[in-house]
Amino acid sequence: MSAAIPSGEKRVTGRTWMRPFTFAASFGLLCSMSIALWSAQPASSAASTTTTAPPGFALSMESFDFANSSSGFGVFTRESPSGKVCSDLVGKSTDGGEIFKSLVDVMTWDCANSDFSSSLTTDGYGDAFLYGPQLFVSHDNAKTWTRSPQSGFVLDVKAIGRSVWIVVATCTRAETASDVACPVQLRESNNGGRTWESSLVGPKGHSGGISYGAHGQSYLIRINRLSAYLMLAPTVSTNGGPSVVPLWFTSTGGRSWSSRQVPCHIGALSAVLSAAPNGTLMTVCASGPSTGSQIKSVLESSDGGRTWELKTDSNIDFGYLGAIDLVTKQEAFLVGGRSSLLVTHDGGALWEPVRPLLGGSDGGTSEVVFFNVDHGIVLGNEENNNEKLTLWSTADGGKHWISKPPRVE
Repeated sequence: MSAAIPSGEKRVTGRTWMRPFTFAASFGLLCSMSIALWSAQPASSAASTTTTAPPGFALSMESFDFANSSSGFGVFTRESPSGKVCSDLVGKSTDGGEIFKSLVDVMTWDCANSDFSSSLTTDGYGDAFLYGPQLFVSHDNAKTWTRSPQSGFVLDVKAIGRSVWIVVATCTRAETASDVACPVQLRESNNGGRTWESSLVGPKGHSGGISYGAHGQSYLIRINRLSAYLMLAPTVSTNGGPSVVPLWFTSTGGRSWSSRQVPCHIGALSAVLSAAPNGTLMTVCASGPSTGSQIKSVLESSDGGRTWELKTDSNIDFGYLGAIDLVTKQEAFLVGGRSSLLVTHDGGALWEPVRPLLGGSDGGTSEVVFFNVDHGIVLGNEENNNEKLTLWSTADGGKHWISKPPRVE
């Protein structure tokens, strides 16, 4: 979508992670992560593991990261028959997500007492990053993995080439136990995640400390190697008034930041952000959940987040907030729990379900990524096939979609 992206690098979208199957378990972002941080362990005591999932194991897909419409990686969770032990495995696809091969066991945790979702980011040079809340790194195209110790919860990872930035909520154990908002740090690597340095100048803010609610939340949107937006959870108004989302922008590779903010016009718990190739920004804010729906507001900015226009006629309160991809200035796609894929063609004023429906009111949809104006992929639950996890792909800008229930070999 952007001609400025060098060979071997890919467009970085505002994708946020969310468990596509058990949405109730993923509602407590920081609360659930706080338990898992102290209990999740690498799949073996060795520096890396190449254990491949035996055929026939029940696997559920968590996340994907594709460099283009055909080649990429997927994260799958395997649960033991007792329901006590869970593992995350990563495999590669070269056919657009129909088949994932050579799954490698990356990490294992006690899923009887903790539940969290993992996300995946790759840099196009053989480096891969599995995160949420810990960080595991591969430097050989997901064949072997090691844990990268980080002092905090890893909220987001974005890579442009071998320039990798991570957002970390630096909670103490006491803060974790009391479920309060934690300070946030930005850390950077210029060698594909082999070493990390804290950003010299970091915006002051917090992760939000949300312990409930069906929500997606954007943290980091990278436009190129030097320019990026950092968004944190909306500030909660003590008088019950509208919330404001903290937002910062850098054009100097994180050496300096300018403060912006998003006026949600509603009392919000979370917000997602996406940037179009021409620089237009779109934010969707969401309130607390209520029986399959959330009050939402949609805002658009054409000046880098300095001012925002409220799209007052947006009709997207049904379903939960997941993630957004602003493909052009006017066209965006929105996913979320209990919601099918939604599209707007007028800059966010009016939304409608994509036809035929992709996902439904039960499981819904969890990830959407467009590589350019024509090619995109959506992950969700197929309502007409027993909520079976499905990848849908389009090659004509979303006019037609092909379903691809992923298989593992």
